[in-house]
Amino acid sequence: LEGSPVDDQYNESQDSGDNAILVGKKRRARDFPPGLANVIWCALNSPEPQTGASLLRNMLCVQNIVPPIHLVEKLLDLIKFGPKAEGSSVYFKDPLRTHLASSYACALVSASSHLMRKDDSVIFGPSSWDDVEVLLSQSITQTENAISGRRLAQGLQMAACGSKLLSLMLKTELQGNDLASPSCTFDATSMKFMPTVKVLKCEGLRNVLKAVVRQTTSCLVRHSKWILDHDLNELSTIERASAECCASEAKTCLDSLGSVVCYTAWLFCSEESVAIDHSSSA
Repeated sequence: LEGSPVDDQYNESQDSGDNAILVGKKRRARDFPPGLANVIWCALNSPEPQTGASLLRNMLCVQNIVPPIHLVEKLLDLIKFGPKAEGSSVYFKDPLRTHLASSYACALVSASSHLMRKDDSVIFGPSSWDDVEVLLSQSITQTENAISGRRLAQGLQMAACGSKLLSLMLKTELQGNDLASPSCTFDATSMKFMPTVKVLKCEGLRNVLKAVVRQTTSCLVRHSKWILDHDLNELSTIERASAECCASEAKTCLDSLGSVVCYTAWLFCSEESVAIDHSSSA
């Protein structure tokens, strides 16, 4: 990429304002070059998304360049429902695109611990309870009418990517807090960089905790066949490969949902100023 327009535009030194430490150790990230977002999105949302994904990761990790809000919304939409062809309203499952989009989203979430946008807003996060609710329910909604085989494995892979992203968002936003303490307050400045926590609080933590526990329990019940140890020796080679994939993705999904339960329970206890074993937490 030597000598490319991206390098020409961003190899120049930034002004002192861009390098200033604004909140704690957070720094302002760089914006996408004008017109590049649509090109990269077309590359990512294509039958061969590796090129677009690699460029996005390079821009983030090497140059601290973050995507505009409308591209973040498209990225989250892909993780929630899967990709769709341009001009079409029909979603479909593509494990590679889902994996690459989820990996990049997780990289953006991790980067948000030390970067912010030029307008001091957060890099990545949900904008409403609907975003969170869809990620919570994917283990059920994406596996309807599929009891085994490739279709189930693809649905569970989507659910695992979504639940892992949700867990990471909460983990990143709550880092630095003493999770062993039932008491914690968040000021307006800190809440500005905690979009997931803000969404949960706005929805009501008691209702959110009930919803999270319900979805986690549903995942366990629906996919217990894959989560609990079971014998695969009687299956054919092809059937065994799909079964092993289903088991791996189901366990990843349940593990991530379990983490979301823990983070949500802590938030609820912190808001109510009660211990985790208090009767009101039941």
